[in-house]
Amino acid sequence: MAEIVCWNCGASLAEIPRPISRHANCPACFEDLHCCRLCRHYAPGITGQCEDDRTDPPIHKETANFCDFFRPVFDAYRARTGTKRDAARARLDALFDTPEAPTDEDRAGAPDMSSKEEEARAKLDALFGKGDDS
Repeated sequence: MAEIVCWNCGASLAEIPRPISRHANCPACFEDLHCCRLCRHYAPGITGQCEDDRTDPPIHKETANFCDFFRPVFDAYRARTGTKRDAARARLDALFDTPEAPTDEDRAGAPDMSSKEEEARAKLDALFGKGDDS
């Protein structure tokens, strides 16, 4: 028989008493367990993100709630492939990276933007902590 695992970290929830209380937390990451993310009715692709039409889904899907229709699901854990910070940095890099270097014809008559671009890039790197892995 499959066992229920935490929606956030994938840790086993075999030791958590059933039914899962609104006050139950994951023993590994301490996230709330009686929440939409661990429920079998959770469906992020639909409006309200709940397949049970009798519910009034809460706004925050990761926090504990009082839903009477909560049923834990076995495969709630989804390994994250990246973080929001990684995605934001990739979009920022794509914004400032040029596909090819400008030619002399492109530079003729155009104001010198390299110093302004470099200054703006340095400020953004400092703001986002580029090179800082924290």
